Amino acid sequence: MSRYCRGISCGAAHLAVLTVAVALLPVGAGAADSTIESRMAGAETYDTVIYGGADYANGGSIEDDYGVDFGFVTALNGDIGTSGWVVTGNIGYGETDSIVDSDTFSTSLLLGYLWQMPDYYFTLSGGVHYVDNNDAVPGSPTDGSEVGVIGQYGFETSAVNAFYAQSYGSLSSVNDQAYGHVKAGYKTETLRFGGEFTVFDETASRPTLRYGAFLGDIPLGERVNMVVSAGYQQDLEPGNEDGFYTTIGFSIPFSLR
Repeated sequence: MSRYCRGISCGAAHLAVLTVAVALLPVGAGAADSTIESRMAGAETYDTVIYGGADYANGGSIEDDYGVDFGFVTALNGDIGTSGWVVTGNIGYGETDSIVDSDTFSTSLLLGYLWQMPDYYFTLSGGVHYVDNNDAVPGSPTDGSEVGVIGQYGFETSAVNAFYAQSYGSLSSVNDQAYGHVKAGYKTETLRFGGEFTVFDETASRPTLRYGAFLGDIPLGERVNMVVSAGYQQDLEPGNEDGFYTTIGFSIPFSLR
């Protein structure tokens, strides 16, 4: 089973939830605007964030994993900068090039609640999760299609010129998938940076661990932001090699209503 597939099928939906902060802090906002309320004053109100991302992992001399994902998070109260109910959806595809190739398709739709505080937010969501795996070994425990339920959480600090932390994770009944991610570092007026750790796993396999660094909130125009990360990937599955990974993501806040 592809190491990328184990991660993207659980983790992609979290990226949409974690892009909420983009709508709260316009590019170039000053450090004096230290609260959500002051940053939103005079700023446009957004109800939706869309995102896209790509992931590459190299498994030594025997494997290359690729993946892309797209999704959205929309606030049912019309303002994603305030507490309220949110709907999150995503779609992802991953492929492994190895001795025997494999690929996976995944999608999810979740309903959750977002708690916005002056210097952080927290969210809990639950919904439906679908995965279709075309494994390298037909008939393996994770081969084929399955529909299940998924629960996830997200947390992120928003204070500028201060310590920065972000965490999100999920548990899915599909192949007993588990995903966890933590970032820690520093957030300035325009950028956030630091170290990150990721773990993902599913039935009939050993966990895959990632240790890396990230740089986020890179402005690409008035509303488009980018985050990049890279580091070392440790595969605990016997016979698989360790390697490196790199990811890139984009997010855009806008209004549908």
